[in-house]
Amino acid sequence: MLKNNLKTAWRNLLKNKFFSAINIFGLAIGVAAFLLIVNYLRFEYSYDDTQVNKDRIFRVPMKLAEKDGKVQTFAFTYPAVAPAMKKDFPEIEEAIRFRRRGGIVKYGENKFVENGSIYYTDPEIFKVFTYQFIAGNAETAFQELNDAVITKETATKYFGSEDPIGKALNYGNENYVVKAIIQDIPLNAHLQFNILLNYKKYIQLTNGRANTSWGWSDFYTYILLLPGTDPASLQSKMPAFAQRYMGKDMTEKGFTQSFDIQPIKDIHLKSDYDYELAGNGNLSYLKYLAMAALFILFIAWINYINLATARSIDRSKEVGVRKVIGAKKSQLITQFITESFMINALAILLGMCIFLISLRPFSTLIEKDISNLKIADYGFWMLSGIIFILGSLAAAFYPAFVLSSFQPIQSIKSSGLSIGKDTLRKSLVIFQFASAILLISGAIAIYKQLHYMMRFDLGVDIQQTLVLQQNARQDSSDIPNFHAFMNEMESNPAVVSATASTSVPGSEVGGSSDYSLKNSTLGKRCRVLGIDNKFIPSYGLTLIAGRNFSTDNPEPDSSSFLHVIVNETATKIFGFKKPEEMINQEITDGESKCKVVGILKDFHQESLQFDFDPIVFYPSTETNFGFISLKLNTKDMASLMPVVKEKWSAYFPESPYNYFFLNDRFDSQYKNERLFSSVLWIFTIIGVIVACLGLLGLSYYSISKRMKEISIRRVLGASLIQLTILITKDYFKLVLLAGFISIPVGYLLLSNWLAKYAFHIPIGLWFFLFPLLLIVSIALLTVLFQSIKAALANPVTNLRSE
Repeated sequence: MLKNNLKTAWRNLLKNKFFSAINIFGLAIGVAAFLLIVNYLRFEYSYDDTQVNKDRIFRVPMKLAEKDGKVQTFAFTYPAVAPAMKKDFPEIEEAIRFRRRGGIVKYGENKFVENGSIYYTDPEIFKVFTYQFIAGNAETAFQELNDAVITKETATKYFGSEDPIGKALNYGNENYVVKAIIQDIPLNAHLQFNILLNYKKYIQLTNGRANTSWGWSDFYTYILLLPGTDPASLQSKMPAFAQRYMGKDMTEKGFTQSFDIQPIKDIHLKSDYDYELAGNGNLSYLKYLAMAALFILFIAWINYINLATARSIDRSKEVGVRKVIGAKKSQLITQFITESFMINALAILLGMCIFLISLRPFSTLIEKDISNLKIADYGFWMLSGIIFILGSLAAAFYPAFVLSSFQPIQSIKSSGLSIGKDTLRKSLVIFQFASAILLISGAIAIYKQLHYMMRFDLGVDIQQTLVLQQNARQDSSDIPNFHAFMNEMESNPAVVSATASTSVPGSEVGGSSDYSLKNSTLGKRCRVLGIDNKFIPSYGLTLIAGRNFSTDNPEPDSSSFLHVIVNETATKIFGFKKPEEMINQEITDGESKCKVVGILKDFHQESLQFDFDPIVFYPSTETNFGFISLKLNTKDMASLMPVVKEKWSAYFPESPYNYFFLNDRFDSQYKNERLFSSVLWIFTIIGVIVACLGLLGLSYYSISKRMKEISIRRVLGASLIQLTILITKDYFKLVLLAGFISIPVGYLLLSNWLAKYAFHIPIGLWFFLFPLLLIVSIALLTVLFQSIKAALANPVTNLRSE
């Protein structure tokens, strides 16, 4: 029986080559696109899955709400939080801290720059996090203060083929002995590092402050809960915890401090705290991609179901004949299901081949290692199996269960059975094109928002800016070299100006502090940025009141003021209605007395996804500047770069030459947006192609069934234009109805997405009208060729059998 069913299915497949090809190829493309997106989503959602204790590991971020001020969020907290939580809450098994550091690490004569990839961490780290040891073990890794743990890749970078165990790395004028090597951190881990150092050593280096401070907030804190602990119950205790340790400060300074308990699995996709570790994903993008994946798969299925149901009408006579000669209903059902499974099997196999061929270029596009996108786990294959079974059953349902139930005499007499005036097929076509319009609308909006952000006036000049990064520690003996280098650079005709700072535009300002006005205890959290007196003119910033720094002393004595400049947002949070009212106001951070000498117009320090932060600019010392910005005026970069490198190496021999162009750094903030826009456009085009393939097949079938009607109308005098309109108007109505449905849905989706940006484009009606017109045009062109061909056909040929 099965053999006969397979033979019959194969013959029907070959008999209708056009429909079969459209069915198989359209479904294959849809399946391949769906699998590519799902595989990428699987990777994004797999972050920190390698942690054995992932369900019990939580991060402790914090929020700070000032009186009459905005809420500020921080992914890190104070160093005293971890030991206090472990002491106060018996449900916490372990509490550990990470202090992120960077700089130059030496081994012998070799120097390596580690930018933010060094962490001081508590010895209990290996009780909380799971890492695979290649050499050494968790018990002995941090027995001594100067112990270090490195990754396999770092071991190769520093030591080559040598055995690293027992060898010393010099960092910050301290020697750290390698006690263990662990496997490289997988890409789907939110916490990436090269070197781990003993946190107890950091406590010693800071004279205990890194263990007891409730004001120094640069410490990423994680806790491991005991099995069975309710995180919500612990979260409910955090307000009392904050009050217990910070209640006095909160009352005196007029702010509210809160601590959160955040699951480690939420960090990559659901966390929006400031000072996040690099590489966080965007959940709203992934949700939109998931919708795109489902739309594409549904469009492919709809094509399949439409063509299958259309063709099944032609087979009503076949059903009648089969029943007359004795075929049972169960045999007919088996036959139709076999045919459906055969076509689906071929489509799935072809789709898997397309998927595997596309995987490498797709992984390059999304900038993920292909090894992390392999289809090795059972869940992926289970999903493929579900797609196969659902698609087969959906396409087989009508012919298998409906046609097999017809009475033989009805099936034989009928020249074609209808499905409630094609209600099912029309509904599916509407859903199909509504999905396509939504995909195009989303792709346009995302592209426009990206273009808007990249072309927006930032209020700061980032063009032709070469930034040199100082990684070596500097002391007073290095100041003459610093000035000599700056003078050398400014004497070069290709360099317009040279300025130094502790941060540059394109990333978060690296520090923050609480400031209060004179005679006030209300603290206002502000970012702090050290600059020289050339920073403001070099970057084209605008002073709206007061003056720039000139010879202001960066280290005034206790009886004098540190002169500072604040931005407009800072004046607002301090309560001044007009920015210039803050000139000559005195503020303090508890250590330094400051006087405001200038007000700077707000500029975008970060991407337009973020609002303006309050910033206090202060004149920093030469030894604290981490960045030197060279404003250039040359097209001959090839000649300039070697000169800059030579001078840098001469004046800063301890610091490896490390540079970047500022516009590249700023644009890198939009990396996720660019990738998402590219990926969505690709899959939107695929979705439209698949939809048009289905429409091509369906229109071909519909027109072929109306050939006699068209011929009779021609004989009766209908013109070519009238016949073309007659054939195409039904499809035109369906596409318009799809647009009517998709516009409000699209508006809601885009509104929710754009709300995540502090600065964004308005949603224009053309976002939806253009996709609608595009889909109408594509649909009409798809149908038009066959319509004209049918209208021009010789009526005699079609009417000969009548």
